[in-house]
Amino acid sequence: MDNKISSLEETAFFSQLMHSCSVLQLLKQVLMHSHHAIVVTNADHIKGYPIVYANRVFCEHTGYELAELVGHSPRILQGPDSNHKIIAKITPALKKNGYFYGSSINYRKDGSVYPVEWNISEIKNEEGEVTHYISMQKDLTNLKRIAEQIKDTNELFKRFYAVQAKENESKLELNKQVVEAIKTNEKIYSGNLRSSDNIELFEEAFFDFSPGQMGALGNKMDKTPVSATEFWQESPIARDDIISLTESIRELDAEIGLAEALNSQKNYQTIAKYMKEVANGLYFCVEFNDGALIIDEVANKLAQLDSTDDVPTEMLAMFNKDVSDWIDSVFVLKNAENIFSGENDTIAAGNQLLALLK
Repeated sequence: MDNKISSLEETAFFSQLMHSCSVLQLLKQVLMHSHHAIVVTNADHIKGYPIVYANRVFCEHTGYELAELVGHSPRILQGPDSNHKIIAKITPALKKNGYFYGSSINYRKDGSVYPVEWNISEIKNEEGEVTHYISMQKDLTNLKRIAEQIKDTNELFKRFYAVQAKENESKLELNKQVVEAIKTNEKIYSGNLRSSDNIELFEEAFFDFSPGQMGALGNKMDKTPVSATEFWQESPIARDDIISLTESIRELDAEIGLAEALNSQKNYQTIAKYMKEVANGLYFCVEFNDGALIIDEVANKLAQLDSTDDVPTEMLAMFNKDVSDWIDSVFVLKNAENIFSGENDTIAAGNQLLALLK
């Protein structure tokens, strides 16, 4: 009923507007003078939604003249790095919902690329038939550049902190606050921890430019298989740090055992504390940032529990076993054929656990 009333109100106000301005004049003003890139296509998906109109801003973004675009499918703007998985969702979404929201990489006439966000809506005639689609598009180049600067600054500060913390061990509380701030920043662009909180900062489509990239921020690193032997040749870790890491894991085993028996809030607070220590130890080993952030997020969820009634203790124990096996294979036994296999298992188990803790 509310939707009907709202629709009637909109129709009434629109009718009043039409007394002082013709529909054609209004449409002309909206399309030609908008600051947004706008393209209107035919609704014929078999022919690839041929373009019937594109405004000046759209032409400037793409490098094409209007006459060069009309009659062509928007596919003229696609290329190798376009996210074809996202593009394949357009037609089903339009048929089901009448609109689509997403993003990809577009190619200009000169071959240069730019990230773009689409907001596509259907246009119906008086009989209710869909005749056209209108798409408002936003160039995300500047937003991408800002996000990359944030990422680079975070990485630079992390390296700086790793050195400074050793020289200022007396400032433990400040050190903890700094580490938490760095990890929180990195979670914003972590592909494994995409959350509603992150989406409030960066629109969801912002992460969907290309299937070969992690959205706006690109892959954090190329994790080609590396054996533990190779890892230790290139990345020796201080003995004290390994001892601290393994001790935290053993303490975790004991606390999780108690939690299965007692299921008390205090147990989970202690578990969260030791998980934080493990995460921090791994986080400054740059190869394992992804796994460290998952462990840290599980710790955060456990620390924030309002009730322990529904905590999946068996899943928690399995998650800790994955973490323990991974750390043993890389840092203790040093027999991992691929140091990232254990991290992948940890990430998968961590995501399952996080889904149950929400």
